Amino acid sequence: MGQDSAWLHLKRLTLMASLIALSLTGCFQIEVVDHQEQTDTTTPSQITPDEHDLAILAVDFEPQLDYEQIVNNPDSITLLIAVENTGFSTETDVAIEARLSCDEGRTTIVERSAEIASIAPGETQVVRFTQIPRPPYRPAYELSVRAVAVPGEINLADNLRLYDIHITSE
Repeated sequence: MGQDSAWLHLKRLTLMASLIALSLTGCFQIEVVDHQEQTDTTTPSQITPDEHDLAILAVDFEPQLDYEQIVNNPDSITLLIAVENTGFSTETDVAIEARLSCDEGRTTIVERSAEIASIAPGETQVVRFTQIPRPPYRPAYELSVRAVAVPGEINLADNLRLYDIHITSE
């Protein structure tokens, strides 16, 4: 048992050393796939705004996702979520949720939530999640961001954005 354990430990160290060496030479690339761009959620009923309607407009990372940046300085990564009030009523206490997972969504790595105190009709606000811990290495992750429905909100299609994040070697 001890010999097998030592061999497994050596194998893990070799894998980690290989990943670190590859990351230092810039051999990994991060690709983010936005599922919103693949489908058009606009319907004829959306021509006239609803009284209550929130939308996740976009998600970005500051600085831009770069494998070397994540490995060398993971605490400096900030997730930015642009939220718009597309309705014609001011909304208060709007909950925003973000979830990073892997294994096709079965394993949650990080969950965060924030609240927008007030957002006026037509206004866009950016929610910032800072100090995101470095996730364990996986070749693929899923990121979901959601504006929790406010009372009276009917159109929920634009409240959720899903992203696949792939890490590939060049």
